[in-house]
Amino acid sequence: MGTVLKIAIRYLVSVRGSTLLITLISFFGVFLSVCAILLTLGVFTGFQDSLKEKILSSTPHIIVSSTGYEDLKNFIRRIENIPEVKEVLPFTLYNAILVKEDRVQPVTIKAVNYREKAFKDIVGSQLVSGKLKDLVIGKGIADVLGVFVGDRVILVSPMGIRTPTGFVPKTREIKVGGIFHTGSYDRDFVIAYMRHEEAKRFFRRGFKFDGLEVYIEDPYRAQEVKRLIVETLGVKGLIVRSWIDLNRPLFNALQLEKLALFLILLLMVLVASFNITSLLFVKAREKVRDIAVLKTFGMKSSDILRIFLLVGMTIGVVGAVLGIGVSFGLAYLINEYRLIRVPEEVYMMSHIPVHIKTADLVAVFAGTLFLSFLSSLIPAVRASKENVVRVLRNE
Repeated sequence: MGTVLKIAIRYLVSVRGSTLLITLISFFGVFLSVCAILLTLGVFTGFQDSLKEKILSSTPHIIVSSTGYEDLKNFIRRIENIPEVKEVLPFTLYNAILVKEDRVQPVTIKAVNYREKAFKDIVGSQLVSGKLKDLVIGKGIADVLGVFVGDRVILVSPMGIRTPTGFVPKTREIKVGGIFHTGSYDRDFVIAYMRHEEAKRFFRRGFKFDGLEVYIEDPYRAQEVKRLIVETLGVKGLIVRSWIDLNRPLFNALQLEKLALFLILLLMVLVASFNITSLLFVKAREKVRDIAVLKTFGMKSSDILRIFLLVGMTIGVVGAVLGIGVSFGLAYLINEYRLIRVPEEVYMMSHIPVHIKTADLVAVFAGTLFLSFLSSLIPAVRASKENVVRVLRNE
């Protein structure tokens, strides 16, 4: 094997003329392809990770709701006793309308206890103005209605009061105490917080939805904690959903797009590997006398095959390794200086980071080696089957 390796290295470095050009094209083809694939997948992964962080910053990790008439408050203590659980926040949802002069915005009133630590930690960290008092609305709602902290709006219940003269909507003037901003459309333009006691007195009858927001230590273990909650409570009428369940269609679509993107970009390596095939065919024609002499001295066809496979694989390995190194360098610069800027109102983030995952790295490297091997195999087999007698006679 030592002789085979020495000859392969010599064939690789001793290039001239057109062979040198094809070798450089082959190397840079693999190098640039690996860079392009890793950076593209890194951007896609970075977008997914940033999106998950944005979702987690404004979404409960697990939601427990009931399809029956169970009082969910009876389960709070049992859920809090689960080791992974940090906080539990009970809430009630009501449908309502907010009116300011001639501007109207349908909203979902989330009635909570303002003294709860979870509410102060989550919503308090998202406040852009005001305090956690009176009616706390999203920035999108405030923009639509054109209101600021301290302004008064009309709260309208769709379940009004029946009178002898007909149906009369139930209304109440309420002060805007705070405005929060999450960057998520379905919260900033939909959700408004109200004290549980006030909401209960105002809405009284009509549709409402009771639930528990559960916050855990590690949000990425939400599925495991969800199973623990189901086993601990053991009530059939309960619906327990994690943030992963609620956003599964989005994440599945993104993962499918990433897989399709990887397979398409891998074609770049396939095209680059054609250059390796061309190089080895040219190299085999140049070294045909050397092959004949080596076989005359007793070298086997399998050794000739390994020589040319090593030449092609070396180009693929070196190109892939350098491509990986440069990709990490470029990823660092992109993340450090936030070079990929995007409109925050559209993507919920001001820039997209590059996250190169180990799984993506292994897949790209393995795919590059596999394609380099395939591209080297045909010319290597042909070179190993050269007829010694014919070659020596012609020379």
